[in-house]
Order: sequence, then structure tokens, then C-alpha cells
Amino acid sequence: MSLVAGNVEALAGLEGLVCDLDGVIYRGPEPIEGSPEAIERLRELGVHVVFCTNNANPTIGRYIEKLGSMGVSVERDDLVTSAVVMAELLAEEGAAGRSAIVVGGEGLREAFDSIDVVVDDDPSSRTADYVVVGFDPDFTYESLKRASFAVQDGARLVAANADASFPAPDGLWPGAGSLVAAIEVASGGRARVMGKPHEAMMRVAARHLGGASKIAIAGDRPNTDLEGGRVMGWATILVLSGVTARAEIDQVEPRPDIVLERLADLPDLLTEV
Repeated sequence: MSLVAGNVEALAGLEGLVCDLDGVIYRGPEPIEGSPEAIERLRELGVHVVFCTNNANPTIGRYIEKLGSMGVSVERDDLVTSAVVMAELLAEEGAAGRSAIVVGGEGLREAFDSIDVVVDDDPSSRTADYVVVGFDPDFTYESLKRASFAVQDGARLVAANADASFPAPDGLWPGAGSLVAAIEVASGGRARVMGKPHEAMMRVAARHLGGASKIAIAGDRPNTDLEGGRVMGWATILVLSGVTARAEIDQVEPRPDIVLERLADLPDLLTEV
């Protein structure tokens, strides 16, 4: 076990864990050592685990397949993505039948198809009801120009998340927040952000945990994972396998209850409280 810092008693009686993916379970295509086994042990200890990610690019099916290939079995209800949250909220606001220009992957398209929003892929089209932005490795100047025109024309700009980067095997890649910032600067608009730490996403994650009353969140990013947990009054666990380095711990805000080298250290910690 490798407890870097924190108050172990904050985890006493833990019933539910909201667990980030990038930087916690895996980096890119590779699992982080010990994380898949940690999930299995947590479940054996009676902890209900829900995975909560700001990355709206993959579909739910792709997440299930990826985690399964790493030895982590999941059902659809075990996954909360910013695309799912976005679709739920916009559906409640009457988005069905409206149009959207999507800067992002199949996860966003799947979510909008589920609420009958028409995705406009015509490259010559410059108007829509929404411009929706997530992580998009195929982002181009033409994508930026088209999205900017639509926002200037009155489209509502909605972002899956504002993460400036995310951890990959070869370093930190530009995240959806970098693309959102470019569109905001180009268009003069301001995005409505759906992902962590915003309360809408945190409440959806809590619902997926059913009746769990003692909840913790584990993540690698203070301004999303820890802040989202703080808003909800959950115990917060920072892992150092993603974007936050050990040398940065003293400057982290909000302060985590627990700091671990990696998620693999958590099950042993729970057996001590």
C-alpha cells in the first residue's frame, strides 16, 4: 500500500465510489498497473463502483469493450459520460427535433440520436440550434470556422467538458477544453459546460450509485474530480497516475482527503478503516 497523504478515516463505511477513467484506470490504450484488479477487490468489499468520465468521444459500447479487454466488467448503468448527461439535460429542455453541429466523436452522436436531435454534417452548413463540442482528434480549421459561424449566428454552444488536456501514454494531449476555448475565442461565445465538476453530472453519477450514502470520488484532476466531489460533500481521493504529479500535491486545490500513488492502493486502505 502506498498512502502518500491524507486522513484514512474519511473512507470509513464507504459504500460507493465514483471513479474517473483516463489517468486512473488507463492511459490511452494501456491499463494502469493494478487498477483492473483494484476494481474487482473493491466490489468484493461491497463498494458499488460507477465510472464517470468527461470524455464524450467513445460510445458507451466502446467503453464497455475497452474496459472488458482490460479485465473490468461493466454494465451500461456503471458508466456516466458527459455525452449522456448532456443528452439528458437537453432532452429535458425540449431539444428534440432541433439541429446540432457536432465537433466530437461517436459518443456525442449516439447521445444526440437518442434524443432525436438532428446532427448536421453538411460542411457547407453554417447554422444550427446547437454547436456541441467534445474531444475530437480530427479537429481542423474548417471545423473551427464552421462552428464559429454557427455560434455567431445564434447557435447555443455546449461543451462536454472543459478539460484542457488528458493523459495519454506519451504525455498530455490537448483535450476538449482546448477546442472549446478556440471556438469561444473565434466566435465570441461562451460555452455551457456539462461535465465534471458541474453539479448536473455529479448528480447523475450519484443516481447511478442507487442508495449509497457514503460516497467517495477517485480521480487524477483536482479541478474536475476533486471539485466535483467537494460540491457533493463526498470524500475525495487524488491518484498520481494521471495529470497531477507528486511535486504538485502541496498546491492542489481543493485539498483531497486522500492522496494515493494509484488506484491499486485503495482496497488495502479500506481494510484498515
